[in-house]
Amino acid sequence: MVYRRSPAEMSAFDYEYELARKDSVTFVWQALPVRVIGDSSGHVVALDCVRTERSGKEDRGRHRYAPIPGSEFRLEVDMVVKALGQKRNVDFLAQISNLELKDGRVVVDPATMRTSNHRYFAGGDCVNGGGEVVDAVAQGKKAACGIHCFLAQRRK
Repeated sequence: MVYRRSPAEMSAFDYEYELARKDSVTFVWQALPVRVIGDSSGHVVALDCVRTERSGKEDRGRHRYAPIPGSEFRLEVDMVVKALGQKRNVDFLAQISNLELKDGRVVVDPATMRTSNHRYFAGGDCVNGGGEVVDAVAQGKKAACGIHCFLAQRRK
């Protein structure tokens, strides 16, 4: 596994890391893949990488890592599985009228998960910035209760 950050900044749980190690996963820290190399039959044979170093902080407080010029190296591999990161579509959220955002996150009433645009309820990554699935589920349940109460009041 090639990862641009240090082991201390990996977002996986300790047990996930240990399980991967037991499954013979090799970790290459502070490196960034830059090119997949294939042979003439189209099979993957190598991965070109570059070492990285800390270079400031991201908006969520984590260290940013930048490539170190001249530190390129090649790993012989027979398979590449790309792990995709994700980010909120703040441009989309900004188009919703009366929806308050703070630091790229949707602001909600923590008791009901209702947003400043009273037609919308929110939870999960767009509210907490990316956390555990269990947190998103809990917020979804809280939002469901908030929606139920909102609809029940409208009926009266």
